[in-house]
Amino acid sequence: MEADVSAGQDLPDATPATKSLGTAANAPYVVVIMSTYQGERYVREQMLSVLSQLPARGTVLVRDDGSTDRTVDEIVALADPRITITTGRNLGFGPSFLTLLTLVPKDVDMVMLADQDDVWLPGKLQRAWEQLSPLDSKPGLYGSAQTFVDQDLHPLGRTPLLPRGPSFANALTENIIVGCTAALNRAALQLLQRAGVPSAVRFHDWWIYLVVSAFGVVVYDEEPALLYRQHGANVIGRHPGRVKRLQRAWKVIVRDDWVGSLLSQIHAFFGHYGELLSSHDRSLITQHFANYKNVAVPRWAGVFSLHRRHQSLIDDVVVRCLLALRKIRPHHSSWSAL
Repeated sequence: MEADVSAGQDLPDATPATKSLGTAANAPYVVVIMSTYQGERYVREQMLSVLSQLPARGTVLVRDDGSTDRTVDEIVALADPRITITTGRNLGFGPSFLTLLTLVPKDVDMVMLADQDDVWLPGKLQRAWEQLSPLDSKPGLYGSAQTFVDQDLHPLGRTPLLPRGPSFANALTENIIVGCTAALNRAALQLLQRAGVPSAVRFHDWWIYLVVSAFGVVVYDEEPALLYRQHGANVIGRHPGRVKRLQRAWKVIVRDDWVGSLLSQIHAFFGHYGELLSSHDRSLITQHFANYKNVAVPRWAGVFSLHRRHQSLIDDVVVRCLLALRKIRPHHSSWSAL
């Protein structure tokens, strides 16, 4: 089901930074994609923060992932013609966002991802465009730091500085581009649309980082560009505090089989893009990770490689230990690689 939202809502004035994107004649064509699910409480506030920054040729494409609350009603009530809503069955946040990417017109200048419960800070769209627009036909991905806030937007801290920059080697085993901060240029969109919605991919933002880092430019902005709301209904979240981080780590790494997601994603990536890779990057996968007799089992070279991949040494050691455990005690699954 698809519905266009009609006009009639007074919106906040655009920030000065947004106004500098140009007039209707020369403003970039920007599409913001948002996957929603049971988000009635916060989606209006987030949507207003997005709409206030759209340039003249800006639109918002929403896919509701099977909500049973008033999420869609809250968006429709905004009555803004720049919003298009599509509803569908529950796919999960990753496949839902990747489905949205397949719906974005190929002639778009920039695609931005937005979660349903955050708040964009002024100038977010402008900063992304300033980084991506000079890349022309080279695939480009922009991401930024975030300011953590509680459910009432009281500050809780911010993401730490990254000691190492983005790279393909880093993207193989770690994601540093949080989806709610991500922006893509046209070349990156078309590169991602080549693979569609791979069934083996669980984390859309990690998949985007992996693909673009292999063939284009990834820019990480250390200045927070949004208020990243932390609350009890976060699917993933980046909760500050040691206890919250440990709880999140247990959920994602142990209960949800994070290593399995890593291995199946690498296998899917190689299946879709392997022939486009440089010989160096191909060998990085085949020698360190890809065991085609059993996709669930990594290679020992990936465990004992001398090259650092993660941003922190502790995280690098943890991942190697998890890969070693998977090598010793394979977790057999019926993943579909493509």
